[in-house]
Amino acid sequence: MLKSQALLSLWNGFDPDRLDEYDLWHTREHVPERLAVPGMLRARRLHRGEGPLPSFLTLYELDSSAVLASDPYRRLLENPTTWSRGMRPSFQGFFRVGHRVVLSRGGGAGGALMATTFDDPGAPDGGWEEIAAIVLRETRATAIHALAKDARVAPVPFAVPGGAGHADGAALMVECYDRARLGGIAEVLDAALDSRRMALGRAAWTRYELAYLLDRDELAEVATLGGPLG
Repeated sequence: MLKSQALLSLWNGFDPDRLDEYDLWHTREHVPERLAVPGMLRARRLHRGEGPLPSFLTLYELDSSAVLASDPYRRLLENPTTWSRGMRPSFQGFFRVGHRVVLSRGGGAGGALMATTFDDPGAPDGGWEEIAAIVLRETRATAIHALAKDARVAPVPFAVPGGAGHADGAALMVECYDRARLGGIAEVLDAALDSRRMALGRAAWTRYELAYLLDRDELAEVATLGGPLG
């Protein structure tokens, strides 16, 4: 279950020749400096995406969307470190969405996650609760999250080469302990959604594995770096 009712998702590919540096930078600098912002609660990086969405997905759980308009967060965006500035040109297919959490059910952090995007998370009364009950009862899913776009979240104040906007602001994410089980979950979930005419026009599922997860209260223990190793 997500820690709050606000979430920031960032989706991107990256120059394959720099993936090792990307993982190091993201783990040792980028995520820790974000979690140091008051109101940031937890971050996770998902990778090895298979499907139409970008191969990396980063999720930040927030006290509220106001965190993304705060002075500490805007200073990070507007004054990147030398290492961060040098990483930006290697991003591919980047887009970023501020979300309002419509529903989050289940517990723990799964080692695998599947995600899709679509236009509108609207549903009949109790619709998402019914979907969550089906998925958690009838499949091996450990958690499910329905997310709506929060239009109050401003875009980043810089351009990313190869970056892409994304019209589909709503998202649906399902966690599991085993990537191999996601296909079976998708079959049950797609049938339940289609029979209720929910999440119409959604993209095919993209499947990810968990690469890294960090809670704010662990921040002091992270060994940070100012640039690539040796």
